[in-house]
Amino acid sequence: MLKTIPGPTFKIDSASPCGCRISRDEDTQKLRLWYCSTHAAAFELLEVLRSNLTALDAVVEQAGTGKCDPSTAMDAAMRTRLLIRKATGGV
Repeated sequence: MLKTIPGPTFKIDSASPCGCRISRDEDTQKLRLWYCSTHAAAFELLEVLRSNLTALDAVVEQAGTGKCDPSTAMDAAMRTRLLIRKATGGV
């Protein structure tokens, strides 16, 4: 289950400080959340982190042969895991 964090209270057709806003969709008249560029990129960033984690794991495995120092890759992999866990609520 994803961890939810309460955000600001919105008024219709007004933006939050970051630029996200809630307004009615012109076609359906349903409320729609419009993301600012930072929050819109967050979903893509999470996918990039997940793909980087696979690459970092491969580097760490190759380091076992003694060809390179794995400490930087291990640190990056751990930081990536922690960020993914934080972003997904541990899922």
